[in-house]
Amino acid sequence: MILASMILAAVLGGSTGDSVELDAWRTADSGVVRSVLALGRRAFDAYVTKRDVIDPPAGLPDLFHRRAAVFVSAMRNGAPRCCMGTLYPTEPDAAHEIVASAITAAGRDRRFKPIKGDELKGLTLIVSIVGSPQPITAEEAGHLDPTRSGLAVRYGYRYGVVLSCETTRNDRMISWARIRAGAPPTGRVEFFRLQDVRFVEDRRGRDSASR
Repeated sequence: MILASMILAAVLGGSTGDSVELDAWRTADSGVVRSVLALGRRAFDAYVTKRDVIDPPAGLPDLFHRRAAVFVSAMRNGAPRCCMGTLYPTEPDAAHEIVASAITAAGRDRRFKPIKGDELKGLTLIVSIVGSPQPITAEEAGHLDPTRSGLAVRYGYRYGVVLSCETTRNDRMISWARIRAGAPPTGRVEFFRLQDVRFVEDRRGRDSASR
């Protein structure tokens, strides 16, 4: 069984309500941590192996009944294998949002080849709860710490997202976000700071939380 560790992204500002909402996830106990990753993994694997869309189980902690934006990603040997999600809630609650994002990541990230069943044991799943995007200037974007904040770039109607800890370099974070938004090098874009709480599978046999 894959056990879990929770890595928490520190925050830089943001609206009070949004910060309070994310605080509930930051201070979640080990039962919530395990439930987040168990649900994400079950939904991810079921879609890869059988194209099944699961229903969230009964009896989940109360946090799962709140609405939240969610990204689900998978890493293989330290490199991204897939990543998809939403900047704003689209489902009735966090439980359904986790399932929807896991399915989207598992089968609809066209930047990568389709995930096969024999890959699953070698993938590390990450479930990120994402706060509301906060508009910032280009100058402010240039001073973000990628290990503490994420970045969204909007070009027209398209967004490019880099979550916290995807890179340690600010210039790379901005470049990736622009590319993912489909923006040309000199195209005018809008910048948004993101706060997120990352739940990361730990295959070393420990169940811990880093706050």
